[in-house]
Amino acid sequence: MNYKEYIWNKVHSLYYQYDMNCARTTLTCLSELYNFPVSEDVYTAAIGMHGAGGYRAQCGLIEGALMFIGLYFSAAHMSEKKIVSICYQYAREFETTFGSLISLYFKGSRRSRDFIILHISSCL
Repeated sequence: MNYKEYIWNKVHSLYYQYDMNCARTTLTCLSELYNFPVSEDVYTAAIGMHGAGGYRAQCGLIEGALMFIGLYFSAAHMSEKKIVSICYQYAREFETTFGSLISLYFKGSRRSRDFIILHISSCL
């Protein structure tokens, strides 16, 4: 199975069957794709991150990816300044590609979320 099929299946399972929010779904996919364990505390902290607890603010897809970037590159002993720069570049690319960082613009388009998850894996 290639990584796109893996992500498609994982997103379907976590997001659609188990109602896991986008931030935690993104963290799970990236953790498994990069073979980089994420602690339960991090997953717990991400519970309310789906658009700020459903407020439909910053998209959980962004939040989960930014959390993963921080964890992954901190473990690689990268400087905070460099990690912040990577997060900025990632957010800018996401906004350029999808038109917004706000979850409101993706609401109601489940298929779009799957493609956004696929995009996240290809950006890192």
